[in-house]
Amino acid sequence: MSDAKYEFKPDWLHLVPPGEIILESMQNIGLSQKQLAQRIEYSTKHIHKLLKGEAPINSDTALRLEKALDMPAYLWLNLENAYREALAQKTETEALSAEADWLKELPLTDMKKWQWVKKFSNKGEQVKECLKFYGVSSVAAWHEEQKNYQVAFKAYENFSMNEVAIQTWLRVGEINAREINCQPFDKQKLKQSLPALRELTLLNDPDDFLPTLQEICAQSGVAIVFAPTPNKCPMSGATKWITSNKALLLLSLRHKTNDHLWFAFFHEIGHILKHKKQLFLEGAGKKSFKNDEKLEHEANEFSSEMLIPKQHNIELSTLIGLEAIKKFAKKINIAPGIVVGRLQHQGSLNWGSGNKLKVKYDWEKPQSK
Repeated sequence: MSDAKYEFKPDWLHLVPPGEIILESMQNIGLSQKQLAQRIEYSTKHIHKLLKGEAPINSDTALRLEKALDMPAYLWLNLENAYREALAQKTETEALSAEADWLKELPLTDMKKWQWVKKFSNKGEQVKECLKFYGVSSVAAWHEEQKNYQVAFKAYENFSMNEVAIQTWLRVGEINAREINCQPFDKQKLKQSLPALRELTLLNDPDDFLPTLQEICAQSGVAIVFAPTPNKCPMSGATKWITSNKALLLLSLRHKTNDHLWFAFFHEIGHILKHKKQLFLEGAGKKSFKNDEKLEHEANEFSSEMLIPKQHNIELSTLIGLEAIKKFAKKINIAPGIVVGRLQHQGSLNWGSGNKLKVKYDWEKPQSK
């Protein structure tokens, strides 16, 4: 038997017509339909419709029932609203069940795995849950929204990745960024915080550095979000402006080591500080923009300079052995794994050497917020 847990929302929870409560109240005080009609000055035909749920309880009806049945008007209106909403929900869910094929377009397995959406056994409820995730009211509206992403993605070379998977990952970033309170974007304040941000590279445990990282960046208008990538979304980082005064810096931990993490982080910071407010996606080892290789080069240079400044290049090139790497890292106040990553990237160190100095992360473990 599967261990999957699904949401259960019984139809009977709110589908009790208010008329049943009216009838119960009438019986408690011994009123017939004709007598209630006389007391609230409605026709017996209208009373019959009220009891069947065919006629709604409006504010006037609620006030009349309050006097005749000694139950507050607001309770009658609440019962009516809950009933009508439940009917609408049931009708919508049945209609959405017919669009269940849309779920095949989504990285739904990963969305459930990472608890971005809840699991539902009912297809209509699952469609509704996914629509809520994307922030749209219908599948048609989602397709319209997707066109905006497709326009943005056309700017990328060799874009063979799954666009919906990338769109979904960015959406997770947006949702999490909403929960991060940020000051209005302040470029100067962000520049001034760079030394403090670089110092965080010395901390190995995300539980130690992530809260401070998010707090420092939030003071400058940048929301830092870590989110795993769904299948066919080989992204390491992204920058997206949520508003004109709030930037999302999204990281994936795709490579699971601190050298990649911090290079990706400062690469995105470089985009935020040096380039216009637009979408930047990094990943898959491909050039990002057809016409903006210069921007990517500038962001790479910014990140490299932040981590290991050029003034240390000569000494860096002479390092031999892990002890020398650790000594150099301590001298320039950086994690040794980052030095290993630089040496590997520039070809001075074999890709299989020195990796034990890197800090590894595991997305399978719960991430602290």
